Amino acid sequence: MEGHTDWVNSVAYSPNGRHIASGSDDCTVQILDAETGDLVAGPMEGHTECIASVAYSPDGRHIVSGSWDQTI
Repeated sequence: MEGHTDWVNSVAYSPNGRHIASGSDDCTVQILDAETGDLVAGPMEGHTECIASVAYSPDGRHIVSGSWDQTI
């Protein structure tokens, strides 16, 4: 799977296993199809420093990311 332009720091499977969220030193979050690796959403921007973690909500409807810029 490709797409980020810098180190990937965190990945999370969606609760249904269909998607993978990834957060990177390129300050973006991407959502990939777990089977094909195709980009489903993103790159999502907004953080000004590296993303340290990503997680799905239990129902899979939301993703949260935490960054070294001290924001979520």
